[in-house]
Parts: sequence; structure tokens; C-alpha cells
Amino acid sequence: MSYKHFKHLPHYFPLLGIFGAGALAFILFSYDKQFQIGVAVSVAVAHFVWGVVHHLYHGDFNLEVVLEYFAISMLGLAAILSVILHA
Repeated sequence: MSYKHFKHLPHYFPLLGIFGAGALAFILFSYDKQFQIGVAVSVAVAHFVWGVVHHLYHGDFNLEVVLEYFAISMLGLAAILSVILHA
């Protein structure tokens, strides 16, 4: 396997950090639903922004990318909020 298969790997470390910090905050503050909602919204926004910046950097940014990251962020947020609000 050549380096070209791993060229995006350094870009995914911040994304893993975003999701890891979000999961950690979600668990540590399990007693505070309002804070969990804030964490969930923050992670969704960070995921969207990361996707836009990533594609801008690589030169393949277009409306489809924006809509895709927006849709995935909103679906993830809806799933997490349904767990928080109905638990």
C-alpha cells in the first residue's frame, strides 16, 4: 500500500478528537441534559465545519459536499437529541 492511501489520515485526527471529546463530555455530564444538548449541537456544528474546511483544502468543495455534511450532521444531532430528550 502506498502513501496515497494515507494522505487524508492526518485530516481525520481532528475529527476523531471532535467526536472523542464530544463522547467524553456526553458521558461525564450525563446528569445535565442541557449541557449534553449543547455538546451534541457543538459536535454537529464542528463536524459540518470540519467537512467544509477539509474539502476546501483539497479543492473538491461544492454544494453537494455542503449538503451532504449538513444532512449527516443534522441526522446525527436528531439521533442524539432523541436519546437525550426521551431517556
